[in-house]
Amino acid sequence: MKTGRLAQALPKPLRIMVMSALFGAAGSHAMSQDFRPPTGMAADAITFGADLDADGDPDEIELRLEIIEVVEEVAPGEVLSFWVFSPVAAGMTPVARLPSPTIRVEQGDRVRVVLENTHYFPHTIHFHGTVHANAMDGVPEITQKPTLPGESFTYEFIAQNPGTHFYHCHVQADVHVRMGLAGMFIIEPNRANNNFAPLVIGAGEVPDLSAASAETYATEHSLVYSDVDSDLHRLPLQVADPREIEWRMHRDYDSTTAKPDLFLLNGRSFPFTLLDTPIDVTVEGNALLRVLNAGERFINLHTHGHHPVLKARDGMNLPAQPVVSRDTFSIGAAQRLDLELKTTADEAYSSGPGVWLMHDHTEKTVSNRGINPGGDITTIIYDGFRDESTGLPDVPGDLTKFFDPAYYRGEVPVFPPEVFGTSAERYYDGWSKEDDGSLDYARRPEPAKIDQIPDVLASHRVVADRCESEARGSRRILIRGGTQYARAGEVFGFEPRRIEVGRCEEIELVFANSDQVRHALMVPGLNPMVSVEFTGPGMQRVKFLTPDEDVTLEFHCHVETHEKMGMVGQIVVGTGGVENHSAEHDQTAAHGPSRAERFHGTGTVISVDVGRGRVVLDHEEVEGFMGAMTMSFAVEPREQLLELQPGAEVEFVIDPKARAIVRIGASQSD
Repeated sequence: MKTGRLAQALPKPLRIMVMSALFGAAGSHAMSQDFRPPTGMAADAITFGADLDADGDPDEIELRLEIIEVVEEVAPGEVLSFWVFSPVAAGMTPVARLPSPTIRVEQGDRVRVVLENTHYFPHTIHFHGTVHANAMDGVPEITQKPTLPGESFTYEFIAQNPGTHFYHCHVQADVHVRMGLAGMFIIEPNRANNNFAPLVIGAGEVPDLSAASAETYATEHSLVYSDVDSDLHRLPLQVADPREIEWRMHRDYDSTTAKPDLFLLNGRSFPFTLLDTPIDVTVEGNALLRVLNAGERFINLHTHGHHPVLKARDGMNLPAQPVVSRDTFSIGAAQRLDLELKTTADEAYSSGPGVWLMHDHTEKTVSNRGINPGGDITTIIYDGFRDESTGLPDVPGDLTKFFDPAYYRGEVPVFPPEVFGTSAERYYDGWSKEDDGSLDYARRPEPAKIDQIPDVLASHRVVADRCESEARGSRRILIRGGTQYARAGEVFGFEPRRIEVGRCEEIELVFANSDQVRHALMVPGLNPMVSVEFTGPGMQRVKFLTPDEDVTLEFHCHVETHEKMGMVGQIVVGTGGVENHSAEHDQTAAHGPSRAERFHGTGTVISVDVGRGRVVLDHEEVEGFMGAMTMSFAVEPREQLLELQPGAEVEFVIDPKARAIVRIGASQSD
């Protein structure tokens, strides 16, 4: 596998889904057949083949990508829906986030990218800027038929032209690219023993340099800029029927009059960018900034204290002379720039160590819905200029106040009230926020608020335990799943959707997947949990004992949106009872502690997002609360996440009332 130099691996403020710590050590095992992708990915999400030129690294690579709908807080209080390409997952929490991952291959590689459309709309992939055959261009109806939900399509080409490129969906591109189906595609120059990780989830700091980059740079960053019309991204959160989503997005929504109000860098706005995408540098080495404008605005990228050198434009290297160096670079839609950020203080290129702002100098873009500071602001931060207690840049001012959603709701004064001879309590004395209509100026619209990421904990709580006595009977039950079982207003479905079983009955559940994509069948409320998952078409089975009580259990597909789009049903045990979603289940002694109490668990860290205060854990059964699974949790306070790294074994405490982990730390057995 391509792992390379992990000495650059993790900066202290952890980025979400940084994969390098999970890829293992680099070296001679690069083509080992026992390679396994990180937890959360399917075993064959990344496959390496032969070393065709015998230079010490594999020259065949296959990536399997699916399309996932993610719900993310991109700025304080701004919870929106996005669609992203993602490596095919294993488990209910995919390795997915905005933006779609940076893909890295080597010049001369034989590349296969399999698009498995797990989404509810048709899609394609266009590899923008690469050299490829016409049939691989990804334009619906022109070079291929759109890949429908449940179907797959394989793109094959030889990576020929080294440089920074772009990939995106070309179906209804005025909406689908905006929704997040876009990412950076890098072809690295061919070198011997050129081993590096092929995916960087969420972009940002590249965990390991290619051999060519390491010849010149100490660090490398992929920076994907995008702009968001928040009204568009709320639609999938407000509408369930795919027919209505299609009509509202592709007929009722006028993309030509869209009004972007959030401006993102690698899928986040300030202040989250300070923790998610800082430009970490040292005075000992220069940094390579690969910049992609995946949005529609014209970016005027300004680096305080530095004059980067332009090395390449749209994947094409520029001559070494004359040197093109500026403090502001203009980048149009779909364009890419490679910039060398020199970090040693001199009279031309660098002012030296400190915390330096970097942002689009189009002033409205450094706001979150019109409130400054926000947008794509981040910092060039030198080693030694970080507050270890918060993970934030060590600066004279107070950055923590910007993490409060109230600030961006306009409820907190910009300046200290003392400036105006008053206090916060008496700030509005003597004047009114209302006016008589005589004041005419542009005002911030108040959008429909969705300020909470959907709570999946409730639907995965333990409802009943499996029977502990001998089986009183047995039978085999076949459940079919896929697009062909969808009903009106659905895309996917199960058949049957209601199953009646006896108490303490041994069930052999056979799941038949009729699609070409990943489906799962999970009974989340049963302890231990029942789950079977695979990419079809095919058939797999699992055995379990039903509870020794009358209860109704839900079963669903845990692939993102499949439950919403029809893959949900019921298992009625005995005479049945209240099912998972609607129940305030009575936690009896058999089911562990009272709901009012806290629950203790252990697990492995998959990813960390300090800014948003979330962690993805692959955890064991949390007794009395939830079966073993991979799950994303809120963590309060978020500072507990600062020292956590992917792969760490942790112990944690869940408070159901807070819907969050309230304590998390290294496992005592470590």
